Amino acid sequence: MPNLTAFGATEYMDGALTLPVLKELFLRGASCGRGRPSRGRGLTLTEANDGEEEDHERRRECRDLEAVDLTGCVSAVFVNALTEFVNAHLLPSLDQESTGSEDVDRREVTWLNHFSRAGLAEPLIFPGLQRLGLRGVKSISPQILNPFVLSFPSLTHLDLSGTRVTSELLQELAESPTVRLQSLALAQCIRLTSESIKDFLIDSPVASQIKELNLYGDTTFTSPLHEDDLREILALAPCFASGQLVYLDLSSAPLTEDLLLNVCKPLPELRSLGLSHIPNLQLTVVSEFIRAKAAHVEILTLVGTSPELDCGLRNGLGVNGAPRGSARQSSIALHTHVIRPLCIPPFSFSTSTPSNLPPPALPPTRLRVIELSTAMLGGLGAWSDSWRIVRSKGGRGWYVDTASGWVAPVGGGEESMLRRDLERGHPLRVEMTKLSDANGNVSSGVGWHARKMEVS
Repeated sequence: MPNLTAFGATEYMDGALTLPVLKELFLRGASCGRGRPSRGRGLTLTEANDGEEEDHERRRECRDLEAVDLTGCVSAVFVNALTEFVNAHLLPSLDQESTGSEDVDRREVTWLNHFSRAGLAEPLIFPGLQRLGLRGVKSISPQILNPFVLSFPSLTHLDLSGTRVTSELLQELAESPTVRLQSLALAQCIRLTSESIKDFLIDSPVASQIKELNLYGDTTFTSPLHEDDLREILALAPCFASGQLVYLDLSSAPLTEDLLLNVCKPLPELRSLGLSHIPNLQLTVVSEFIRAKAAHVEILTLVGTSPELDCGLRNGLGVNGAPRGSARQSSIALHTHVIRPLCIPPFSFSTSTPSNLPPPALPPTRLRVIELSTAMLGGLGAWSDSWRIVRSKGGRGWYVDTASGWVAPVGGGEESMLRRDLERGHPLRVEMTKLSDANGNVSSGVGWHARKMEVS
């Protein structure tokens, strides 16, 4: 398959990812190279056997691989194959004369420390690959994960969610002169420190152009961020200061009213915002932040966030000593503090004649989808004709305004626009209603605010 440019695997077939498969995937393309073809004790291509020479020449005629997605690959076959591949091709060879030893365990040192020693051969790099997804690849040790990720100097999209990534990898990645990330996912990375994330996002040019940032955490694997570090990130990180973020997930981070309303810069390009698992963040604060600083947000997640939305599930007292609310009270709070002020046009009255009526007022924001907990969704009543519950195949659920959607104008020639008044018979509204009626019996692609980054 010489024209292959994107490869995606899953946990259902990772037992087929043997060493020969990995070699065919990564050792291809004219730009693949620099350094030796394998550890080989200093063998060059001219000294390799004819079979290796033929494979090398054949692979050079292939197109560079641009995207690889290995989400959830954890089988022993894959782990052993990747370990062998990294040891053979990506870890530098030691010059025995300079070290005086043949028994150096290359897995005990990081790539940069190893590479900086005198007498090391330069490892292979793969400059063609731009998008790498390793979400849930939790069986790979940092000694293998680090050199693997660092072998791709042209990355723009990197998903390390749920892996054993360490602060050392972020520090080494931050020093790359060529990597310029547009998307970074570090969800549920329990080995990262708050300081390492802060330093990477604030100080490294690698992170200065990020438009999609996923730092998701939940009640099991909470965000490692401390409030002081989060304050610096919101105030100083280039991706926040520039206002270029389109996707942001800070679920379970220690966000406060002061951080959102006073410290965080405006985010005019933001479309999808994750604020789940922040139990003491009040709805009025979330609503004011979206209205004042992120009015283009269309998707908002509030699973387990705010004392007003707990549906009475948590014991004790709520804010200011008030009793925890019931499901009905939570529903009222959602509509009172979020949907009505953000999604409904302000009331207007005019004495003008019909021919002179001004155009109808628009809602102050673009919010149209809200992810909520299962308990919260179960307590929602028929509050609105257009707001419906849509459930995914995987158990997540959203409260969706089926009368809102991006629609291309009839006849084309203009950009699509977000309409808030789709009639009942509009095809988009009809299909959204069908998704709601399906009650979770839908395809796996149905949903909003995906936590898995688009790679392949």
